[in-house]
Amino acid sequence: NFTAALPRAWGKPIPRSSQGQGSVTQTQGKLEKLEGQTVTLECTFSTGNQYYYLFWYRQQRSGTMNFLFRIDESNAKKNGAGRRFSAEFRKSFKFFSLTIKELEPMDSAMYFCALWEDTMRRLIGSPVQKPTPWAFSP
Repeated sequence: NFTAALPRAWGKPIPRSSQGQGSVTQTQGKLEKLEGQTVTLECTFSTGNQYYYLFWYRQQRSGTMNFLFRIDESNAKKNGAGRRFSAEFRKSFKFFSLTIKELEPMDSAMYFCALWEDTMRRLIGSPVQKPTPWAFSP
């Protein structure tokens, strides 16, 4: 059997020094499924920042924390867990979920949704201006 515990304490706002407050909320509590089934873990979030990352982590019974999935506000994804894991991001609904297919006993763990707010990113510079051609007569 698969058991996922989703800590609700992570839904409390995280104090920020100058950029407001961000928070994540996991409301499902404890989920139980059978081996081979599919489970979807849900997370809602709040942020006032333009740039941010959302993460899913899994904490094994041994205490080891594993990175599973990351997504940013532009929907750029990084899957660190393999083909059985996928994520859905609905920016307008402030919703981020993790789906695990073909559940295995090793998937039983504590799952954490996390938010990282970024104050500035993608500072690339201004566009290069093309030189103005000049013609001189001899």
